Amino acid sequence: MSNQNHERHESNGLQELDALSNDALWQSTLTANAARRRAIARLLMHLALIETRRLHLVRGYSSLYDLCVRCLGMSEGQAHRSVSGAHAAKSFPLALEMIADGRLHLTGLSLIAKRLTPENHAQLLEDVAGKTKADILIVLARWFPKPDVPDRVEPVSDGSGGGEQGNLGLDGAPRSRVEPLSEERFLVHFSGSAELKAKLEHAQNLMSHVSRKLEVVFERALDALIRELENKQWGKTERPRRSGGRKDRRPSRADKREVYERDGAQCAYVSPSGVRCTARAFLQYDHVDPLGKGGGGEARNGRLLCAAHNDLHARQAYGSEIIDEKIRRARSRAEQGGAAQTAKDKCERLRVALVTMGFKKAECCKVVAALATEAERLPLDQLIRDALLRLTQR
Repeated sequence: MSNQNHERHESNGLQELDALSNDALWQSTLTANAARRRAIARLLMHLALIETRRLHLVRGYSSLYDLCVRCLGMSEGQAHRSVSGAHAAKSFPLALEMIADGRLHLTGLSLIAKRLTPENHAQLLEDVAGKTKADILIVLARWFPKPDVPDRVEPVSDGSGGGEQGNLGLDGAPRSRVEPLSEERFLVHFSGSAELKAKLEHAQNLMSHVSRKLEVVFERALDALIRELENKQWGKTERPRRSGGRKDRRPSRADKREVYERDGAQCAYVSPSGVRCTARAFLQYDHVDPLGKGGGGEARNGRLLCAAHNDLHARQAYGSEIIDEKIRRARSRAEQGGAAQTAKDKCERLRVALVTMGFKKAECCKVVAALATEAERLPLDQLIRDALLRLTQR
């Protein structure tokens, strides 16, 4: 529909509404609002199914949030609420029913989405039904209480209305922000530790012969950090060494450097319709022809992909079942390694505790070795009691 036809259609629609009586206009408004609620619920179902099928990745969007902003034209806040609602809709269809019939609004669902579990969802959804955002926050505080915060004195808004109160997340916590002051200037606002403050002051002192301005200090520091990370991750350096050749089919530093510069530090995935992914975080070196299927590590077979599109490519190349099994095995190994490390840490802390109590080091080591098999399942205090029992019996 052309702009003129669209404007004419809107004008005709407004004239039709203007011709309604007050009662008819009121009823028409209620009908339109009911349709809006049903449309939101249906959109959430669409988004949930799109994510399940990974359709957003195929179409060139790195995440469901990216799809909502770049393709569906939502604001950042709308996208956040819609993604949270879609995630809740996957596991808890009752939430969709409540959105559709008006018992729950999308903002409310986004507030409680991460708190919903199979055990609590029915009661929690009932408790927030029909409530405003402020009331829902009170319900969440009752369900999930937090400890009192310590007394503190801190700067507040400078009177421009841009203080901390206007910079709170959905959970009420302050968040970092970057907001434009002009076309070329931005306000960068975040909180930091006492250690960060001390480091910043030290850097200002070291740079005092150049400038003590925070902007100059941070920019110099970021330049150095970017150089270090680009060199470490992608082999980018002002003085690249001559390549010593490739010992196997994996990419060399020169290959990584060439691909990184060629793809412009951005995911190179392009959908069949020509949409390129805009992701610049969590980039990975991907082989167009996978190594497992005979592909090489040379730059012409390499590209940058974000983690989501790298996963999509792997599933397309090897099948989702194989990739899911590899992920399951990797997680299992990580969990086992974590448990083994925890047991090792307990044994070391047990040995130090016993030696500190005055027992001979050799005896302590023997007792710790005897209790090593129990270290994974027993807490440290129980291990200490068992060790003391053995040592005193000796």
